[in-house]
Amino acid sequence: MTVAASYYDGSSSARHLVQVDCPQPGWIRITGQGIQTQWPLSKVRIPSRIGDAARVLYFPDGSQCETRDHDGVERLLASQQKPSGWSLHRLERSLAYAGAALALTATCIWAIVVYGIPTLAKEVAFRLPPSTEKSIATDGLRALDQALLRPSTLPPDRQAALRALFADVTSDHPDKAGYRLEFRAGGPIGANALALPGSLVVLTDELVKLAQNDAEISAVLAHEAGHLRQRHALRSLLQNSAAALFVAVAIGDLTSITSLAAGLPTLLLQLKYSREFENEADESALAYLQARGIPAGHFAALITRLGAAHGAGASGIHYLSTHPAAAERAARALEKRSSRGVR
Repeated sequence: MTVAASYYDGSSSARHLVQVDCPQPGWIRITGQGIQTQWPLSKVRIPSRIGDAARVLYFPDGSQCETRDHDGVERLLASQQKPSGWSLHRLERSLAYAGAALALTATCIWAIVVYGIPTLAKEVAFRLPPSTEKSIATDGLRALDQALLRPSTLPPDRQAALRALFADVTSDHPDKAGYRLEFRAGGPIGANALALPGSLVVLTDELVKLAQNDAEISAVLAHEAGHLRQRHALRSLLQNSAAALFVAVAIGDLTSITSLAAGLPTLLLQLKYSREFENEADESALAYLQARGIPAGHFAALITRLGAAHGAGASGIHYLSTHPAAAERAARALEKRSSRGVR
């Protein structure tokens, strides 16, 4: 009982045609032109069969034999009563087991995407040093200025009044010292407010003009402050750049995440906050309005007006670019107002 194989001596790439057999129990012999050697079977490493890949027998001196005569190897091993790994190969060829493995793989991928990446993004977002967040904010705003935004034309006294309003909105936030409010003309994004990574909120002139009073603006600022507090923009940026996130964590260089700032304009216009993020930001806004005695209807009114201004549901550009449709948000705000007993 012999098996045809190719023999490599381990010291050169020369290939020798040989025959492999078992001359006596517990031994394997290799015979070919100028080659005559044998080894105890217990010293020979024979990996399990993997599909139709070549089978390799590894010998103690570094030499090896390679063959595609799988049945021959199985017969040799069976004659020596040595386990061959045949059961593993059988599993590999089973459609039922292959289907189960595919389902398990798909489930694992789903779990990583739905739970693993968001959890990792949250951990990284809250562990980034302040200098890194500041760099992301600066670079991100610069990229937005180049791609979308224009200088604000709001009078200085109006900007000062709105910054004072923003300071009041964020007065109970632990990180309020690092918060910034910037004003820009919205250009193609029109009436909008954006919470950027790095504790920065951008308010457009168009939104200020669309609001009928400062109570409506304070509601929007409170909503955006909720995003800042929970670092939603940074977490969304990380989740949408999962490859960079994993690399940064793997090499322990979280400062490398600053390179993502260049992609902020595209990401901010394409990504949508999760319902969890929106609910958290809404809760912050409604809590602020309730604490100040401001009717929550101001929030719903501005959302509805913004939806009409953007044509939400038709153009696909929703309130604050990243938010759900205006009607849905307004209804949810009014529902929360009723459940809280807020006028």
